[in-house]
Amino acid sequence: SKGLDIRDGKDKEIYRIKPHWIEYYAYICSLINGNWMEGEKFINVKGAKIRVIEKGNGKPVFLFHGARFNAETWVSIGTVDAIANAGFKAISVDFPGFGKSERGGYTVLSDFIKDLVSYYGVNKAYYLGASMGGEAVLGFAVSSPERVEGLILVGAVGVDKYKEKLVFLNGKKVLLIWGENDTVAPIKNAKLIMD
Repeated sequence: SKGLDIRDGKDKEIYRIKPHWIEYYAYICSLINGNWMEGEKFINVKGAKIRVIEKGNGKPVFLFHGARFNAETWVSIGTVDAIANAGFKAISVDFPGFGKSERGGYTVLSDFIKDLVSYYGVNKAYYLGASMGGEAVLGFAVSSPERVEGLILVGAVGVDKYKEKLVFLNGKKVLLIWGENDTVAPIKNAKLIMD
């Protein structure tokens, strides 16, 4: 199968995956894994108790889930291990009000990402977001492009909200992954980013 690699901002690629298999696999794995995850810890981000799962060393890769998932999703499907084994530090995050994280005072998830990155003291990192998480990552990236080494967007929703600001991604490493029959995040979202 074709390996996934991150291309520069001028050579963006879309990798297609079969829709919804990730959801079922993640759910089954979470049932098998139980309640506690290796590398799980709680941090305080502006007064909110936030659960993260960390593994590996090196440049950080922050992972953000979709609306029906949590930080364990990326562990269950092997993404955290793959990132750590590639020499990066994987940081899988429960958004405020999801998984084991407290709600806190956040109404805009991209604002939360900005505060989270500040908590870690990171200047530049990679950000992976799926669906709702992809929208939050994209919102953060276009408002703080100087803090973005690269993006991995998996079926990101809400892309059209940022249409005028997508120019800030020029020169950034971007990997787009979209489901062939995705009706929640249609392929037109990926094409907006590519143009």
